[in-house]
Amino acid sequence: MKKIRSFLYLDNYKMYSISSQIFEGLTEYILKSENKNTKEGENQKGPLFSGKVLGEIIEKDSNYTEKKFLHDYSYNLFEETLINEERVLEINKNNIIENIDNLSKYSFVKVSSNVIFNDSQEIEKTISSFNEMGNALGYVTLKQQYDKLVEDTKSDLKDIKDRNQKSNANHILKNKISFKNFVTEQGLNMDPEMLKNLAYLVNYGYHKQFEIQMPIANLSHTSMFSAQLNRENLKENENIIVKKYSRETEKEFTLFGIVTQRLNADEKTKLIEENAITDENPNLKEAMMNMIKILGNLENTFTGKLDYEYVIDPIALYLEI
Repeated sequence: MKKIRSFLYLDNYKMYSISSQIFEGLTEYILKSENKNTKEGENQKGPLFSGKVLGEIIEKDSNYTEKKFLHDYSYNLFEETLINEERVLEINKNNIIENIDNLSKYSFVKVSSNVIFNDSQEIEKTISSFNEMGNALGYVTLKQQYDKLVEDTKSDLKDIKDRNQKSNANHILKNKISFKNFVTEQGLNMDPEMLKNLAYLVNYGYHKQFEIQMPIANLSHTSMFSAQLNRENLKENENIIVKKYSRETEKEFTLFGIVTQRLNADEKTKLIEENAITDENPNLKEAMMNMIKILGNLENTFTGKLDYEYVIDPIALYLEI
């Protein structure tokens, strides 16, 4: 039985750009497809012209909903063609050991695994509003416990007879047993300056990226495939996606795309050293190139590729059902 794809992500522009090259000129392919399906339409068990593909997909501008569905069908044709031309390396937990070393030989990769959704925009938002959320959560869940603590402390004060001791105890009660201090002791409130700087670093390092990570591990091998998703190409709002499937999914998804980074740290360092500038008196342009290297090292602190990580330029992410 043919599997059905439920798309979470589809980069239509990239798909059609590559398709125009695969089919050696889109117009010619469209005409051939339409003529062939027109002739065979009488013998089809399905609706007439049900085989029409890219011509209708690109030309239908009047109905947005229908156009979206046709994009999905166009992708099926796109992937099938690439697989038939043996341009795609398929990787999953059952074949990763024998296939991973062949990654450089293929133009495209199709990875199947569980997914981790890493939304840096949501992380930055959580850090920035951590204290507000902590206070709200503390009020809802701990206010009754706090009120009892205050009441018990006040009751203990009544037993103090000495006026100076009582004054000192009241001062401690006023300054120490505040609700803010109480929630801080519960780990629900942090230093505002620390949170501000941490939010800045997350924003600087990750630029509100929405990343997926697909770890594949067994007893003898561990790899992780990652991809940055353009939010505009998501089929649904990212928060809805996370609510449906969880940040660490139970379902296995398929990522289809182009491998852009695969070297480990030693291989990358060797490549950079081979292309390094050695002029002792570099001009401004060469100095700028060295500055880019420094910037790259700084960025690696935040988003540097792990040795067992492979970075993918994504075309599609979908669930097979």
